[in-house]
Amino acid sequence: MSKLTRMGIVFLAGVAVVALSLAPMTSASVARGVKLKLPAERTSPTGNYFTLKAYVAPTLSKPVANFQMKVCASAHTPADTAIEPSFFSLSLAHGGIVHESTAVAKSPAIVPKPLPRLHCTEGWLGFSVPKGKTVSTLEYEYNGKIAWKVG
Repeated sequence: MSKLTRMGIVFLAGVAVVALSLAPMTSASVARGVKLKLPAERTSPTGNYFTLKAYVAPTLSKPVANFQMKVCASAHTPADTAIEPSFFSLSLAHGGIVHESTAVAKSPAIVPKPLPRLHCTEGWLGFSVPKGKTVSTLEYEYNGKIAWKVG
């Protein structure tokens, strides 16, 4: 085998290692067997639209679940509507609930703010997941509940 051929094989092996190491970061939900199809849209009882655009699963080195969410107010949304990240929670597979934490969310994080009719906001929701726990369902609860099964 020539030196050039060996270098090519080593290069390709290196590319494969890098690709495999990046896979959990770019498609963590697929790597963990999650069947969630993104984007996943839900409508709240008050007529607002919630679109889960991305999910970054927790890992051993970073036990944080992050969800990229787009929230849009409808034409029927009450005038005093606001987005409130604290209305989101994360259910764990074998019991337990984790509340949203802007401090661990990817940037830009969703922050509390008014959401006028026919306007949207987009950002990340972050949840610190206890070691050894697995994620089950992202939930939003305000005048009813909507959920995304993620695990």
